Amino acid sequence: MRRTIGVLAASAMVAVLVAAPASADPQGYIEDQFEFGYFYGTFDQSPNVVLFAGGEAEEFCGGEPGTAPLRVFLRDDGSVNLKVNDKDQPIYLYYNDKEDPDVPLWLEDVCNGTSDPEPFAIGTADLKVRISVISENLVDVFNSVNGKATGIDGREYKVRASADLIVENGVPVGNPEDFVDLKLTEIRR
Repeated sequence: MRRTIGVLAASAMVAVLVAAPASADPQGYIEDQFEFGYFYGTFDQSPNVVLFAGGEAEEFCGGEPGTAPLRVFLRDDGSVNLKVNDKDQPIYLYYNDKEDPDVPLWLEDVCNGTSDPEPFAIGTADLKVRISVISENLVDVFNSVNGKATGIDGREYKVRASADLIVENGVPVGNPEDFVDLKLTEIRR
């Protein structure tokens, strides 16, 4: 099993949390749309791989490219839970050939036009998201993608990625190496 780390994009999460309506039945839920764009990467591996869920790398330059059905649960204690469970979300796999395998730096080159990468595999995955707003300054976040991708060379891959972290005052707590996982397994025939 290879050791993996990655980074996620979840800036839309904070906007959704703050905008949750306060007039819903505490035992029911409110339906809405969730805008997202998650990315995960392997570091210090050869080759380094980047997984984008929700859209291609270029689509992340303008914000979160994906959407999925959202359920917002308002709890009696004042906390808010957001849940997404959707199928067939697009995923794209790229090789990261930069000396520094940091995904945000790699994506910055894409958005600046200094890099024009092509995905080596494209597929779909099931998306699961759970965001628990414990307080204004404390959020528990989990997201995962689980699916398959087909390479331009015909190879097939099983793809699993997840992030499980705490966000305090808008900043993820800890090192991505501790809360993000990406596994890419070639499917043998």
